[in-house]
Amino acid sequence: MKKIAIIGSGSWGVALATYLANVGNQVKIWSFSEEERDLINNEKKCKFLPDLIIPDNIYCSTSYEEVIKDTEFILHVTPSKFTRSTFKQYKQYVGEKPVIICSKGFEKETLKTLDEVIEEELPNVKVGVLSGPSHAEEVSIGVPTALVMASKYNELFIGVDSNEFNAADGFLHHSIYSIISCTTYTDYDNLCR
Repeated sequence: MKKIAIIGSGSWGVALATYLANVGNQVKIWSFSEEERDLINNEKKCKFLPDLIIPDNIYCSTSYEEVIKDTEFILHVTPSKFTRSTFKQYKQYVGEKPVIICSKGFEKETLKTLDEVIEEELPNVKVGVLSGPSHAEEVSIGVPTALVMASKYNELFIGVDSNEFNAADGFLHHSIYSIISCTTYTDYDNLCR
């Protein structure tokens, strides 16, 4: 079991949280909205995925510190236009934790990829990028899909069978619903989302 922080309570953040919780991980989600936090915690619902029932091992807070404390890694799942401003608010809590970007796009003002934005804000952070031909509503209900994780930091792939690309005990826990393929070429992954 891993302890995972997810920054972003939209459909993709909640879908990833649900998947990760369903395979046995403890997941904490950060939300900017108290209304969303209360809906997730009290009613086990997500307004963006109305048919989903959120697992009990997911907790939501509006406090970055509370969400990130005692976790092993961070999934950053905010819209690209909020990546820098959101990361600035929680980078003080990152420490040695890897940050996996699960958002697509570029920063509009600089045309930088999101991993470049994160690395510019916190130069020594270990960054990975997760993407794939998947949709939140499908991932949240366990429809089979494939995802790619890219990073120049090989330690983010610990436990991943690089020959078969079908076991991801290091970053994402393997289940029959997902295949995580890994690459060290982040520029390609950023541009192909």
